[in-house]
Amino acid sequence: MGRKKLIQKIPKAVIIKCPHCSEKTKIKISQEGVFSLDCKKCKQKISTPITQCCIICAFSDKKCPRSLMIEARAKGLEIK
Repeated sequence: MGRKKLIQKIPKAVIIKCPHCSEKTKIKISQEGVFSLDCKKCKQKISTPITQCCIICAFSDKKCPRSLMIEARAKGLEIK
C-alpha cells in the first residue's frame, strides 16, 4: 500500500462579510487575491487592512490562494 498524498484545496469562492454593515457577499477567488470591493448594501469600500494580505484573509473565514500556497509548501502538501 502506498502512502496517501495530502492535498491543500484552494476554494473557488468565499463569502466576505462587510465590516461596515455586516452584509455577506459571495465572490469568486482569483489567483492574485482581492484587495478592495464595494459593498452592495451600504456602498462603502471594503479595503485591505494594513495587517492583512487581502480582504479574503481579513473578512472571510477562508484564506486567499497565495496564503494557502505558502502554507501548503511549508507543510509539504500537494496543491489542487
